[in-house]
Amino acid sequence: MSFIKKQSIGIWMEAATLLLGIISFIVYSVNIAGAGYFHGARVDMAVRCGVIGLILSAVSIVLAEIPLEGIASKLVIMLSDCVRIAVPALFIAATLYIVSARVEGFAFIYFSNEEVLQEVQTAANLSSAHGAIANIIILGATALIGIIGAFFTTKKKNVL
Repeated sequence: MSFIKKQSIGIWMEAATLLLGIISFIVYSVNIAGAGYFHGARVDMAVRCGVIGLILSAVSIVLAEIPLEGIASKLVIMLSDCVRIAVPALFIAATLYIVSARVEGFAFIYFSNEEVLQEVQTAANLSSAHGAIANIIILGATALIGIIGAFFTTKKKNVL
């Protein structure tokens, strides 16, 4: 219980970023594995950015838990702050890669001609598009929480 009490809001925000990043990766995997328009439509750069963002988010949490004193503590805090700034940037990049890869499919599924619309808007295609939209929303929320969390410290100040 004392471990939970001594965590700062910055750590909780970073943990939320990590959790949402994992959820977005799961939604992405389900989306490309499922039937429909985006079946097998991998976006490798988005995956790379997301995985690096997840790793850096975990590193940021670990760096905050290392008990150091003096100059080493200041260096670790600076490194942690740099990592916490890079994490949302990576998730923003992943979001943009997903959007740019999926926008043509969205246009095809949702805005086709009236004659083609019945053939295009199948249950599988709509489900695939909804999964891609959910992935984009979760990635955007991950980036937003990472941005907000970067403004908070990861070390609690001891007040006497």
